[in-house]
Amino acid sequence: MSVSRTRNLQHKVYIPSSARENQYLMAKIPLTDELLASFDELIAKGSETPFEALYQHLSDSFFKATDKSTIESAQFIANDKFPRVRYSPEKLTAQTKQQVLFLYDPKFHTSRNTFVNGANKAKKITLIFLANGDDIRVESAKFHNEVKNVLLDFAKQTNIDISQIRVCDHQHLTYDLFAKNKGIEGSQSHKFRSMTDRYLADKLQLPQETDALTYAVVDLPLNRRIRSLVTIDDTASDKYIELYNLVADAFINSAKQHNLHNGAVIANGLVPIVRRAEDENVIKDGELLMLGYNPKHSSGGYTCKWDANKLVDSIQLIFVASEQDKTSHGYGKFVNQIQQALSSFAKQLDYVVEKEELILRLHQHIGFYLEK
Repeated sequence: MSVSRTRNLQHKVYIPSSARENQYLMAKIPLTDELLASFDELIAKGSETPFEALYQHLSDSFFKATDKSTIESAQFIANDKFPRVRYSPEKLTAQTKQQVLFLYDPKFHTSRNTFVNGANKAKKITLIFLANGDDIRVESAKFHNEVKNVLLDFAKQTNIDISQIRVCDHQHLTYDLFAKNKGIEGSQSHKFRSMTDRYLADKLQLPQETDALTYAVVDLPLNRRIRSLVTIDDTASDKYIELYNLVADAFINSAKQHNLHNGAVIANGLVPIVRRAEDENVIKDGELLMLGYNPKHSSGGYTCKWDANKLVDSIQLIFVASEQDKTSHGYGKFVNQIQQALSSFAKQLDYVVEKEELILRLHQHIGFYLEK
């Protein structure tokens, strides 16, 4: 095999045919004093729900704009809860104290909801657009452009300055690393080009100031077999420390052997939220654990956060790409390194690949402000 062909294969990733696709766009609009002043007649001062009419007006305008498009799933949020979107064969929308969770299958499930609390002034309005269809990734640029047109229409209806609207485009691919061992036949190949490059190929130009972040989250269930790999002392105050150290050491060693140098091990029951940040940081926010990464930093190391006295159902293992992980082909080499590292990691835990799942969710995100 020629050297060039071998190098090309390094950048091509083969994932199971059963991989699931998701895409959603999130638009955030801060409710500034200036914006509220423009809707002063809709704010019922002295009422128990002073902002109800305002939220109703904005949501009506939003859905009116959405109805002019082919978008079938849209959500209006004005309660400052954090939205999370995941693939699920069963449709479920649930709220916690801090989150709104959307579980759905893009092929079959549609939804349109409003989540507001008229008694409180929200910090921002969040608009969620969930992609539907059979070819989410192929149609992603078209969906992105349609969302943008809806936002421009909504801004025009409400006289909102479009430069205040922050748009985030999120795309996921989710699959069991060992699907083939469970009888799943067939595969699909990807080079994991950057979203900017993919959209440009579809003649969609993104703003010059566009942030990007690529990362992967792995769910490791702590079943009885894995728990039995160590002796747990029920009398100790940190009785799960050996278990978490075993997993963390195996994961980090495997990652570093495959030249992966940014990530985290989370085993404290909190929901890790990976975001781009100028300075790398870890911030606990109630139910959420905010993990900030700067892709310009190539060797941020691994963060381990766990509660040694608490047994979690699963551990989240996170890989974050730096700018050096992107080649002229895309992030294919990075994803191949992840798969190789996880295979090595699973061997260290004596993984029963025919029965035990190791779910890998690949994330590609971009964010920017709308331009006038």
